[in-house]
Amino acid sequence: MPAHCRLAVLPLLLLMALAPASLTRAQQKRGARPPWKSSRIKGSPTAPEPYQIHSSFPAVKFTKPTSLAEMPDGRRILVTEMAGKVLTIRKSKDVAKADLALDLAELLPDDLAGQELSLFSAALHPKFQDNRTLFVCYVHPGDGKHTRVSRFTVSNSEPPTIDGDSEQVVIAWPAGGHNAGCLRFGKDGYLYISTGDGFGPNPPDKLNTAQDVSDLRGALLRIDVDQRAGATAYAIPQDNPFVDRAGARGEIWAYGLRNPWKFGVDRVNGEIFAADNGWESWEMIHRIERGGNCGWPIMEGRALLRTEVVRGPTPIIAPVKDHPHTEANSVIGGPIYRGDRLEDLAGSFVYGDYITGTIWALKTDGSDDYSHRTLLDTDLRIVDFAEGSDGELYVLDYDLTGQIYELSPSREEDTSADFPRLLSDTGLFKSLKDLQPEDGVVPYRVKASRWDDGARARRWVALPGDSQITLARDKQRGDYPEGAVLVKHLEFGKRGQQPKPVETQILHHERGQWRPYSYLWDDAGADARLVPGNGANQPLRIPNAAAPKGFTERTWRVGAQNECKLCHNAGSNYVLGFMPHQLDLPGQPLGQLERLARRRVLAKTPEIPPGDSGRLVNPHDSSQSLEDRARSYLHVNCSSCHHPGGNAIVSFYLRRDMPLEKLNTNKGTGIGAFGIDHAKLLTPGDPYRSVITYRMSKLGYARMPYIGSQVVDSRGVALVNGWIRSLASDAKNPLSAPAKDGTADATALDALSRDGATKEERQRAIELLLKTTEGSLALVDRMHRRSLDRETMRTAVKLGSKARGNVSGLFDHFLPESRRRVRLGPAPAPETILQRKGSEQRGRLIFFSDAARCRNCHQINDANLSVGPTLEAIAKQYPRRSELLQHVLQPSLKIEDKFATHMVLKNDGRLFTGLLQQKTDKHVVLRTAEGKTVAIANEDIDEMRKSTKSLMPDNIVSDLTPQEASDLVAFIQSLQKPAGSQ
Repeated sequence: MPAHCRLAVLPLLLLMALAPASLTRAQQKRGARPPWKSSRIKGSPTAPEPYQIHSSFPAVKFTKPTSLAEMPDGRRILVTEMAGKVLTIRKSKDVAKADLALDLAELLPDDLAGQELSLFSAALHPKFQDNRTLFVCYVHPGDGKHTRVSRFTVSNSEPPTIDGDSEQVVIAWPAGGHNAGCLRFGKDGYLYISTGDGFGPNPPDKLNTAQDVSDLRGALLRIDVDQRAGATAYAIPQDNPFVDRAGARGEIWAYGLRNPWKFGVDRVNGEIFAADNGWESWEMIHRIERGGNCGWPIMEGRALLRTEVVRGPTPIIAPVKDHPHTEANSVIGGPIYRGDRLEDLAGSFVYGDYITGTIWALKTDGSDDYSHRTLLDTDLRIVDFAEGSDGELYVLDYDLTGQIYELSPSREEDTSADFPRLLSDTGLFKSLKDLQPEDGVVPYRVKASRWDDGARARRWVALPGDSQITLARDKQRGDYPEGAVLVKHLEFGKRGQQPKPVETQILHHERGQWRPYSYLWDDAGADARLVPGNGANQPLRIPNAAAPKGFTERTWRVGAQNECKLCHNAGSNYVLGFMPHQLDLPGQPLGQLERLARRRVLAKTPEIPPGDSGRLVNPHDSSQSLEDRARSYLHVNCSSCHHPGGNAIVSFYLRRDMPLEKLNTNKGTGIGAFGIDHAKLLTPGDPYRSVITYRMSKLGYARMPYIGSQVVDSRGVALVNGWIRSLASDAKNPLSAPAKDGTADATALDALSRDGATKEERQRAIELLLKTTEGSLALVDRMHRRSLDRETMRTAVKLGSKARGNVSGLFDHFLPESRRRVRLGPAPAPETILQRKGSEQRGRLIFFSDAARCRNCHQINDANLSVGPTLEAIAKQYPRRSELLQHVLQPSLKIEDKFATHMVLKNDGRLFTGLLQQKTDKHVVLRTAEGKTVAIANEDIDEMRKSTKSLMPDNIVSDLTPQEASDLVAFIQSLQKPAGSQ
């Protein structure tokens, strides 16, 4: 070979020698990534969890199973499915399929054929070997839709079958959103049945059933299925707590429950523990007592919720354990374990969470002291547990895999000491100074990035060796290799400038689970340290040339691991950004999906048909349609919870692939209207009567999203407001109609930006808008869009931050964090107010400035103008400070008849609420909370009833500071004394 040829070949030989052996020449030519060999992300930063799970019957998958139980001979397991099938499987590792025993859908009469039913659970009679009796609980579409418990006869064949003609309905109650439906036999041989409160997620216990012992709903029932009483197919045990109470249902054993999907009975001592799904804030574990009142809906856990509800006949008993929604979102009860295979769990109530997949154990020695521990975190959608006759502890997954799993002691080696505590030790980056990734760590971008409190995000994917990803598509889940890592790095600073790094988040895929971790950067930006599992708060200085000091001071919140898992859950497929619709970015000459496939990150390029309903766009790309932008924004920021498989309180959806009419947003809300007149979740054409935009626009109580964000996104608020406004036009709406229509609010809005308007005119306009939540939202919308001049903005912030409760939180975003008020919030502890010495003079100023909203209704001593009692009358009625405060915090606890609220529903659907002033044979007259008198002709009234809820709203002092509330109480108390006395 000539010398010049040898020289030409030498570089090629060197490149081939240096190239990873796993890549072919063709792959190298196409730009395939080298293998990632530097990973040190293995195991966990904490000691291994004491337990692990494995599939008990790997070949068998069920379709949305709801319960499981071992059959008495120990040879088969019985499983129910939501759609109505009862199946059994052999208790053998090599079992290949389940055997159908009964399909309830096939029992429906012809006129109901095809209608949906829901099967919740099944329970085998304690003497099943002798009587072959099985009980099932399901929602039947007939007779106005009801939940029923029926008994069936099971054959003695192999496999067993269930005789559909043997059905005998034992007990039934009206079906609703919360049906509970768990069946367990007690140690006493009686059948215990859980019922829900009969309504959906919102509003909380709308039907007021849970404290009503004349209603079977919201309770735990106890019946004798071996006896009959008259025409009923059961008898009520004589030692049930309400057997002799007039008007009560004797079947009730305990009550005050919301939706106890599963509970457990101790086969040794008969004790019962129930896991009850909470509402917005708490999940509850109750030790069930005879006649026990678990508190719902007066209480959510240990927090006051609906104080106007009349308490049932027994005192409220606090839960023995409660979880905030940062830890759990839908608790599922299991057994009190008594097997000998897992000795350290003996006597423990085992339960889990449907959303986070965490499993816990709660144990007592018989006293009121409990020990509690986490057994393990899983990715499962836990729906039930069962104990096997050989000591197995089974876990049932609903719709991640639809399989049965088994708990066993963990044999995982403790390598926590080796887990990288510094980002520089993870093996992800060669250099942290410029975030240069290691070989095999590939950058990627997403179309629609979520709001990260103003931080800019950069992303990488790291795959060990030559492993590849198969992306999720339609209903198929993605396939991610063992050891895969997804990286999201957050930093502040304008493009082209040296950024300030703040947090680097990673998702690590190990043993079939996604584990979230966060690294928080030091002030120098040199390295980032691993954050503990419970999260962290850190003061942060963000470069800001417009700020007086050249930076803005804020508190940066790093989420707890369970907070991360609330979004990265099974229903949202765990991975939120590395998805086809997010990665489908155009490029020259190839799109990102094709580039990732060529780099062997993706096993193949997924096809996305034109016009796909899940199409995402950059929310801030003005070249895209307004609807695509807004829907993409809501999808990426909200749909990880607001999807059909979301957490326990989700009642509407914000997924991009669902049509607008299927989102369930065009309705009122039980979460609270926040003072908005005729509020809906989303009011087409009117963003200022849309609860979604209200909750996006504020901080503190009622903020959404309630995890993952501490800062309002001005561009996002303006985008969603603009989209809602475009959905329809309503000329009758003064805030969305043009200013020329002459309404006061529209004129006020016009004055804010009109050339020539004086400072005084603009201040009066702001004061007018602040009188209503709708007007305040319209004002804040213009502030987020920066359509007001600087002086008007300052005035709006000054006045708005001092406005009434529903309004002031909308202005927190525009205040430095150090200047924001520390408010009482929705459930203040009385002692935080009582321990402060109040000032009568300051309290008077608070009352007359209307900061506490009292002056809307209450006069000091003029009974003719006062809606409700005067302050002097209140002060004389409640002379003790603690009693007066209780009246303020719980206005519905005790209501004089003359101040009882009446609700009148007119034939045209309009609802009026107020104090009854007059009732004749021709009309009724109400005095509303606004002090207006309304006369309604009797012939126009569809329904009229007296409410147990005070006209005085709950949480009326929630936006005061503890000192301000103490001052207000001091002022009211001072009115007991004659003027001028000491």
